[in-house]
Amino acid sequence: MTVDPEIQAMLQNIAEEKERLPGKITLERSREIYKQQYLSMSRHPEETVVKDVITLTEAADVRLTFYRPKSLPARAPLILYLHGGGFVLGDSSTYAHQSARIALHCNALVAFLDYRLAPEHPFPAALGDTLAATRWLKGNTDRLNVDPERFVVMGDSAGGNLAIAAMRHYRAEKVFHHGTLLYPVTDLRSYLGMAAYSASDEAFAAGYYLERPAMEYFARSYLPTPALALDPQISPLLADDLAGLPSVAVYGGEIDLLRDQGHQFAERLRQAGVTTRYLCFDGLIHNFMQHSGVSRKSNEAFLRVCAELRAVIAN
Repeated sequence: MTVDPEIQAMLQNIAEEKERLPGKITLERSREIYKQQYLSMSRHPEETVVKDVITLTEAADVRLTFYRPKSLPARAPLILYLHGGGFVLGDSSTYAHQSARIALHCNALVAFLDYRLAPEHPFPAALGDTLAATRWLKGNTDRLNVDPERFVVMGDSAGGNLAIAAMRHYRAEKVFHHGTLLYPVTDLRSYLGMAAYSASDEAFAAGYYLERPAMEYFARSYLPTPALALDPQISPLLADDLAGLPSVAVYGGEIDLLRDQGHQFAERLRQAGVTTRYLCFDGLIHNFMQHSGVSRKSNEAFLRVCAELRAVIAN
C-alpha cells in the first residue's frame, strides 16, 4: 500500500497542524480550519451553478442549500447530500466547491443539508434533521421541478452514517431510489472502548488525515452515552434488517482507518440481498472527494463516483 504521491505531499504540508481538533483548540477555531482546508483542497467547479437556500422552519430552522446546473432539464434527479466532519465539523460553505461540482457532474439538483452539529446538538439531532429534510424534499418535488422517482441520498463519513439511517427509516415508503456512501461511518463502538479496533483502525491510526483520536472525540461528542453505539441507527453494521433497502454504492480509500467498516457494511448489504456496488480506491485516504484540487488521482475518483451515480439516475 503506497499513498498517492500528491496526497503524501499534502499530508506533509499539514503535518504541523496536528493541533487542529477540538480539545486542542477551541471548537470554533477547529471548524474554521476545517472549512479553510476543505475549500483550499477542493477543485473549483468548472461552471457556475444557480445557488438557492431554503430554511425549514418546521424543522428547527434547518437549512437546505440547493445547487442547480444552469442547463438542468425539468424533472431532473435530486440528490440529498449529507456531509461529513464527525457530526461536529462542516457546513454548506465548507462544501461549496464540492457540492457545485457534484451537481454539474451528476446533472442533478443537489440539496445540501446543514444538520445541527454536536456537541451542542448530540444524537438524535442530526438524524432528526435528516429525516425532516427528506420528508420536506419528498413533499416538494413539484416545487423543485425534480423527479421523485430519482431521489437519491449521498453522504460522506458521518454523513454516510446518516444516509444509511435515512434509507432504513424510509425503506417501506421507498423514498430513495439509490444511496451513495463515501467512506461511511458504520460502527462507533471501537472508538468508545466497546469493541476491538479493525485492521485498518490499527494500520492507519495516525498520519493519514483522519486519525483515531479524532474518531474517539467525535464519538464522545455525538453520543450522550456510550451505550448508544449499540443502536443500529448509530452503528448500522449491527443492523439485522438491511433487506429491502434501495441499491447502494459504497466507496472507500485504501489508506483510511474507516476502510474496513465500509467494506464490512457493503458485505452485509450483499448478504441481505441489496444490490450493492463496492469500490476501494488504491493509494487514497479518508475524504478523497475533498482532495480533488490537490491530487489528480483523487479527482479521478471524484469523477468516477459522479459518473457512476449519474448512470444510476440517468433514467
